[in-house]
Amino acid sequence: MVFYFKTMKFPVPENEEQRVQTLLDLQVLDSLPSPVFDSITELAASICGTDIALISLVDAERQWFKSRLGFEPSETGRDEAFCSHTIMDSKSVLVVNDATRDPRFAQLPLVRSGSVRFYAGAPITTASGKALGAVCVLDPEKKGLSEVQTRQLQHLANLTMGLIENEALRRREARMILDLVRKNEQIIRSVLDKGREMAAFIDPQHRYLYVNPAFERYWIRSQEALLGTPVQDLVGDRLYREVCKVGINQALSGHESMLTFEYSFPGKGLRRMELLHIPALNDEGRVHGVVERHRDVTELAEQADLLRSHASELEVRRVSLDRYLHAISHELKQPVNAINNATPVLMAKLDGTLPELEQKCLTYIERGGRRLARLLEDMRLFGELDGRTLTVARHNVRSLLEESVMHLRDEIKQRQATVDLQVDGDLWVDAPVFELAVRCLLEHSLWSSDKTPAHIVVRLMKEGDQLRLEVIDPSVANPLPVIGSERVHQYTSALPASTLSVAEFTVMNDAVFLVVGLERLRSDLSGWSIDRPATLSMNMARS
Repeated sequence: MVFYFKTMKFPVPENEEQRVQTLLDLQVLDSLPSPVFDSITELAASICGTDIALISLVDAERQWFKSRLGFEPSETGRDEAFCSHTIMDSKSVLVVNDATRDPRFAQLPLVRSGSVRFYAGAPITTASGKALGAVCVLDPEKKGLSEVQTRQLQHLANLTMGLIENEALRRREARMILDLVRKNEQIIRSVLDKGREMAAFIDPQHRYLYVNPAFERYWIRSQEALLGTPVQDLVGDRLYREVCKVGINQALSGHESMLTFEYSFPGKGLRRMELLHIPALNDEGRVHGVVERHRDVTELAEQADLLRSHASELEVRRVSLDRYLHAISHELKQPVNAINNATPVLMAKLDGTLPELEQKCLTYIERGGRRLARLLEDMRLFGELDGRTLTVARHNVRSLLEESVMHLRDEIKQRQATVDLQVDGDLWVDAPVFELAVRCLLEHSLWSSDKTPAHIVVRLMKEGDQLRLEVIDPSVANPLPVIGSERVHQYTSALPASTLSVAEFTVMNDAVFLVVGLERLRSDLSGWSIDRPATLSMNMARS
């Protein structure tokens, strides 16, 4: 470093090169504001009765203010600085009662504008005698300092020097710890440094001894600048008091802590974060610090809000569906019931008196009415499946199947079919859902049968730990449509147009799976079968 002393507009100490190098080594220039240094400037102004107080550090070409009270600029040129003269004598307080009458300062912009007339500065000096800057007070009025005020101002300068050296020591310790981590914990460091989430190690004094690169992206601060920085200085008083301090103290007491907060980061804007504090234990099992992890959950929170919105929309649709089902159950069933109630009366009264054609038409009306009533009930049951609470109870399987056969009596008569129920025992099922699903299988088998009259066999068999309910058409020459998997999107079979749709058939059998624990629903060369674990005692006697 070369200094051209003769051309400079400010005085330069003899040890200038060593003095500036010491200032750089301490890494205090351009560091974050700190409440403890602000307390010193506030105390200096109070002691001396001035409007302005500064902690000034004199660099090669400028003076930079570590703390300032009543003064807006963060730095000025060294040729405009009173403190350029203060550092010329590292042992004495420089007092300028009236700068307008002092030829050294009368032409300074602050003096000429009337902003400053009085100045007093105590040099901030190292143990080896290098003056790095000054704790100074300024005022627009002419003033003087008593001996006590002068001595107290020097005490504040000495205190400032101690604080600067302590901060530098903390940074060196943090770098030593970081070097140790980098040497002995390469895998952990790699994970932390390459991760998107902020991670840090905090000591018992709530200072950052390690931060990963993610901190740089969120805070726009280098890792080196953050080492040794108190958490409060980085995040601010409010976030520290309400969130960070609570979690850190809880972790230092040996308990993990997780909190959520929103904060506008310099590098990322407003983000929602999950903050985790974990106790860090030494070899003796004692807590010697805190591991801090930040998880950015902004996008997750937005997705959760979107899901809540979709859930509200689905609820509106569900209410509309309920109203639709109500209309089916009440409005549509009323005329259907009227037909079904009136038709038997007419048939009984007109029995034997109607021509053959009219008798057939009345029979068709009777069958159609019964079928329409059943389809309306099936549609209602199917529509309620999503919001319906399944009522699982123990039922006699033969009774359930007889009910299914009864509902299909017209189809069975039309195909001149017989249904052989080789079943007995009990099943734990939701009876209406199970009956509907089995009825779908029976009806499919009736319409798919190659033989008239058709013969359908329903039997319940036990194979090892499995129970199998089979719906079999022994006359089938070609394979029935195959259900390749129990998953909905892989169903490929289509039911006859007279039964429920494919989607309804699929969901119905899925519902049976939920109720009775079915493992699969499949079709083979001879019919359909429903398998379930044999978890209840069965009477296997054949009917």
